[in-house]
Amino acid sequence: MIKTLKLFTLLSFLLQSLAVSAGKITLKNGDIIHGELQAIQKDNIVWSSNIFGDITLPKDQVTQFSSSTILPLSTESYGQGSPITKGTATSNCSFELKDELKEQLSVHCDTGEKNSLTMGNPSLDKLPLDDLTLDNLSLDEVVTIKARPAPPPFKGDVKFGYNQKSGNTDSEELDVAISAQWIQQQFRHELGLAAESDSSEGDVTDEKYTADYQLNYDFNDHWFTYGQVKYEKNRFSAIEEQYQVGAGVGHKLILDNELHINAQLGATYLSTKRPSSDSENGSNDKDIAGRWALKLDWPIPNSTITAFHHHELLWIVDAIDDNQLESSTGIKIPLFGGIFSEVRYDFDHVSEPASEQKHADHEWVISVGYKW
Repeated sequence: MIKTLKLFTLLSFLLQSLAVSAGKITLKNGDIIHGELQAIQKDNIVWSSNIFGDITLPKDQVTQFSSSTILPLSTESYGQGSPITKGTATSNCSFELKDELKEQLSVHCDTGEKNSLTMGNPSLDKLPLDDLTLDNLSLDEVVTIKARPAPPPFKGDVKFGYNQKSGNTDSEELDVAISAQWIQQQFRHELGLAAESDSSEGDVTDEKYTADYQLNYDFNDHWFTYGQVKYEKNRFSAIEEQYQVGAGVGHKLILDNELHINAQLGATYLSTKRPSSDSENGSNDKDIAGRWALKLDWPIPNSTITAFHHHELLWIVDAIDDNQLESSTGIKIPLFGGIFSEVRYDFDHVSEPASEQKHADHEWVISVGYKW
């Protein structure tokens, strides 16, 4: 029994070792590094070593490699102005279609022994089948985009901020916000809930509640349409209560510096209740408005900090000068596990406030949260 257990353990270890070392790269000096390909750049190859982590190797020092990595292909791969036709390059490599779905492209490079690299490029399904083979393509002409892991089907976070002051003035501030996103095939559901309550000397000075749901349909990795329903209540603001129903189109983009951009443009129906004052009665307005929303999230290089800026601008179609803006700018700092700290500056502006109400609200917020 013990011998069988030892044999099983040894076999498991060997299988794991083989799985980890599925790919290998050979250098001109004879060194072999096991791992997997991460990206092919203009002059370098980024290789994920089982031992050393990600390393950058000059192309001219690489003799051969094999990898099962799936990477999107850059248009730079064919060389500027080079047509995608047979027999147009100068080395012993070739592209070929892998399957009938036309979503997987294989690169086979023969330099002493066969090396293969699999890359995905769905845009190539519009090209004729005969044009999907390249003979004698040099490795110097191949450039890939580093693959990014698929987003988790469900993620979210909860943030909690609390501040209490006593002495000459007794005050209390409480902020709670929950956001979640879940993915069902091409549909992305986004939900946001927030509550804020401030009091001074026992009197409530600020009270705000927000609920926001957005359904997105992704056409591809970049373009999507959305439908949105939003409710906001704040009886101490220039807008006491507002319902919002709208739809539009959006674009997602991740730049080379890892800046995540999410831009949205659409139209929305607004039902707005403005507070009354000593000098005038409140109002209930029904309007059609344009909507512009932007989300910027940037993981700062060589750090664990993420900087962000999110804003939403609404402008009334019949009165362009009548608009409202909500924005949040700050940084998110991971602490341990899924716990993080957030420091942000919130700015809300209404161009047409009710009488005796200010145009803008400003607030600095420090909160602690948990993401999953």
